[in-house]
Amino acid sequence: MKNLWAIILLVGSTTLIQAQSQTRALGSFSGVKVAEGVDVYLTKGDKESARVETDGGIRPEDVMTEVSGSYLKVHMRDGNHGSRHGTVKVYVTYVKIDKLSASSAGSIYSEGTIQASNLEISTSSAGNVEVTVNAESVDISASSAGEAEIKGKAKSLNVDASSAGEIDAYDLEAEDVTAGASSAGSIRINVTNALTAKASSGGSIRYRGNPNKSITDSSSGGSVKKSS
Repeated sequence: MKNLWAIILLVGSTTLIQAQSQTRALGSFSGVKVAEGVDVYLTKGDKESARVETDGGIRPEDVMTEVSGSYLKVHMRDGNHGSRHGTVKVYVTYVKIDKLSASSAGSIYSEGTIQASNLEISTSSAGNVEVTVNAESVDISASSAGEAEIKGKAKSLNVDASSAGEIDAYDLEAEDVTAGASSAGSIRINVTNALTAKASSGGSIRYRGNPNKSITDSSSGGSVKKSS
């Protein structure tokens, strides 16, 4: 019997170490910043909240969800973002979103389509953003190996990739696109009306669609090409 209880306690404690969850109420925000290897999943709702899920011995208490100004900042508590052997997922319910930022290997994903008039997306330092949008205008920047994969529709799209940043917007149908790629930055876009594209210093721009008007420029090993 003692051995049985020991096994039950061991299994229970192992489960606790492997997976923990905590739900939090949040103040209002319209932007999300994530960093330090945290994965954020966005869902639209009537009230802002966050559900923090951790495993591998990471405590939910060590995951910060702070509203500062118009931003919800999601990151690890100071001193807890180094070597770790678990995952951190934060499920965020938002009312309105118009800014997304991912850095330091943080990631943002959308569960459903983000509706916005103007949406700004930035990724850097191996940050990652993968979202579906329906917006009047979308601005995307990716640098220092940051990545963005954007789907949906937009009337106006402005994209800039540098320092090995990568933007994949092949599945974002945009009417008017302005694109700039430099320093090994990579951009893939889908344009239906007007395209202005400039690539330099090893930057690459590939586009789908048959724009009515296109102005392209490439220099210093940069390239702008229509995808086959």
